[in-house]
Amino acid sequence: MSTVRAILIIISLTFFIIASIPIQVFLNFTNTKYKRKFPLFFYKSVKAIIGLHIIKKDLDKSQEGDASQGILYVANHVSWFDIICLGSILNARFIAKKEVASMGIFGLLSTLSNTVYIDNENKNRIVEYNKLINEKLKNGENFIIFPEGTTSDGNGVIQFKSSLLQCAIEDTNSIKVRPISICYSHKNNIKMGLYERRFVSWVGDTNMVQAMQNFLLTGPVTVTILLHSFVSEEILSSRKTITKYCQETILEGLNKVIKI
Repeated sequence: MSTVRAILIIISLTFFIIASIPIQVFLNFTNTKYKRKFPLFFYKSVKAIIGLHIIKKDLDKSQEGDASQGILYVANHVSWFDIICLGSILNARFIAKKEVASMGIFGLLSTLSNTVYIDNENKNRIVEYNKLINEKLKNGENFIIFPEGTTSDGNGVIQFKSSLLQCAIEDTNSIKVRPISICYSHKNNIKMGLYERRFVSWVGDTNMVQAMQNFLLTGPVTVTILLHSFVSEEILSSRKTITKYCQETILEGLNKVIKI
């Protein structure tokens, strides 16, 4: 039954992606609101097709802030499915390592959804990227970043790279930072254990095809997403303090969901 389900999902997903690409290409040549809204629709549709169920928990609705202020969402990274999860609930652009752009159809879709690519190995270029992203944040654009720089097994977090968060401290009056915990919590409505969570993550030598296969054969998956409080200006005083705070906050949230 799971194999039949996986085949049907792949067929549906293929047709949807083929139909979506020319639409996004066309919108990228326009300057309308739909250019930014279409990726949100795309990710919501993909989420529905592959059977992802999201439990979104906003832990501080009182701090939505000024809509003109850009928000930098800082999240842990477990799988490429994280992009579908966050892309379906947040109107924001992703920041990804440059290698993503060359990952076949996935790279094409990332590019069409206006992802900003960075070279993690080139420290000089990271400074340029931070300035570019900072300017866009000050102009009201929202971004999502995975400061681990790679994926974990979903049961914890990897040391965050502080250099990727420099863009958040250039102008704390115009930028807001919000940590997000992503936890793959259930499959087939049954709580996942530590080993099962590793099965839906993208770690080690697992390639994209294997990750997709593992995920689809697992059955419907529930992802719990915790949107934590915005980071205070005191913590935004240096990239070291903001990195430490975000990592600890995200890990604490992850552990709470795992133990529930």
